[in-house]
Amino acid sequence: MQVLRSEVRTGLLVLLTMGLAVGIVLYLSSPGLLRPLKPFRVYFDNAAGIKQGATVMLAGRKIGTVSRIQSPVPLKDRPPERLDYEALIEVQVQSDAQIYKENTVSMRSFGLLAELVVDFNNGNPLSGLAGPNARFVGTRQPDLGEVGPQIIKKLDPTLKQAEATLAELQRTSHNLTLLTQPDSPLTEAVKNFRSVGGNLKEMTEKGGSFDVSLEKLRDSLNRVQDITTQVQKDNNLEKTLANFDAASARLKTVLDELNGTLGTSLPRLNGIIQDFGELSDKLKHQPWRIVWPTTIKYPDDQRQAVRPAQGTVRKRARE
Repeated sequence: MQVLRSEVRTGLLVLLTMGLAVGIVLYLSSPGLLRPLKPFRVYFDNAAGIKQGATVMLAGRKIGTVSRIQSPVPLKDRPPERLDYEALIEVQVQSDAQIYKENTVSMRSFGLLAELVVDFNNGNPLSGLAGPNARFVGTRQPDLGEVGPQIIKKLDPTLKQAEATLAELQRTSHNLTLLTQPDSPLTEAVKNFRSVGGNLKEMTEKGGSFDVSLEKLRDSLNRVQDITTQVQKDNNLEKTLANFDAASARLKTVLDELNGTLGTSLPRLNGIIQDFGELSDKLKHQPWRIVWPTTIKYPDDQRQAVRPAQGTVRKRARE
């Protein structure tokens, strides 16, 4: 009797353990069997290898699973703003999950095995909770097969620019090669510059022409300095200036006297020159007057003779 009781107890314990284990498994794997769920529809451009039963997450926390995958979706059933999205994924989530009407839904890889999951995040609480069978438009992270062409497409302008840059560098290298040839203008200019540098070196080195010119200039400056020192020492400059002032005063006196003399002599000289001109004119027209001067009639005598005659004519006219 005691053995029977122990076996019954052991059997009941095993059954309870198995039932608890089955309940836990069902709770984790099939939450809809033990608690209510809400269905939602999420549209993607491509199902991208996601499987039925994949995990559905809310900000990184598991809240449900993928219940059904449909592809392609009829055009009339697609979102009006995304007519090119032809994959529909129906998900079942917990009824108490706070999924708002405005949410960002993404399909991304998760975990070490890179399993695809559907993740709801960045919800807007002001939009209110989403009801059952609400529609969402999701974004999908591209896989490696799609990343390559996208990277190449983005890098194509950069590659073209790099190609153009390499071509420009090649032309620049060719131009530099032409410039650095033995008979190029740049090489000749460098040679001329080298020659000019050598000439400058010869001029500026000790004993050169520039050095000699500097020595001569230095000697001239020393002589000028000696002369200046001597002038300052004997006060020769002050004496010379005093002599110059005295000479200037005497010259001014002489010029004043000469000016006075010319002022009195010039009128006489002008009269003499005028008389000499009249004499030369008379000798030119009537040279016999030198021998017979009585025939000379001067302008003053003629004027005096004309005046009495004019007076007589006037008296006769009155009478």
